[in-house]
Amino acid sequence: MRFGEGGGVMTEQHASRSGGRQPRSDTRRNRRRLLKAVGELAREAPDQLTMQAVASRAEVGPATAYRYYSSLDEVLAAYVLSVVEELRDFSAASTAQGRPLFDSVVNKWVDLLAEHGPALVQLRSRRGYLERLHDGNEIMVALRDAWSRPVEGLLDDIGLPDKMIEYAVFLANMMFDPREIQDLLQETDLSRPEVITRLTEAYGGALRGWARAG
Repeated sequence: MRFGEGGGVMTEQHASRSGGRQPRSDTRRNRRRLLKAVGELAREAPDQLTMQAVASRAEVGPATAYRYYSSLDEVLAAYVLSVVEELRDFSAASTAQGRPLFDSVVNKWVDLLAEHGPALVQLRSRRGYLERLHDGNEIMVALRDAWSRPVEGLLDDIGLPDKMIEYAVFLANMMFDPREIQDLLQETDLSRPEVITRLTEAYGGALRGWARAG
């Protein structure tokens, strides 16, 4: 998933988990408004997405918006992080195992993209997934945590070693990229179930090919 940098973004959930001081109620409210606004504008008018437009939609002044997020990329990163954390929490809470777990997480991801995809594709980075993951980028860490258990289950299901987990998650990051999934759903005649099935089968083939090459 080729998201932008997003380093150091702070959500309410992140503050709670990290033991940080909880933000005041007006701070929480304004952050929620700004995140909601950036998601709405990304869907409705992506070419007009600016910090000023986000502030206006959130019904806060530009100075207030910049108090919480220093740039449009920063508010987008916070939005993306909140979506990826939802996927991670879904994955962690699931009682499924093996291939059923993987399938359920893929389905959840596509559901999230249907709602949040236009905002997720706004964020870009010149650096790759692995570089940002190793640097501790919050979005990449959350993505790894979301996919690791389902991918481990799939590896076990198809008889591949767990030691290739980092590369397997790297491949998942490529195969289930939001831009490419949206492209398939919008620009082809494939149905949602067909897109999911074909990507999942292609991913299994990529894993087997990677293992054979190594």
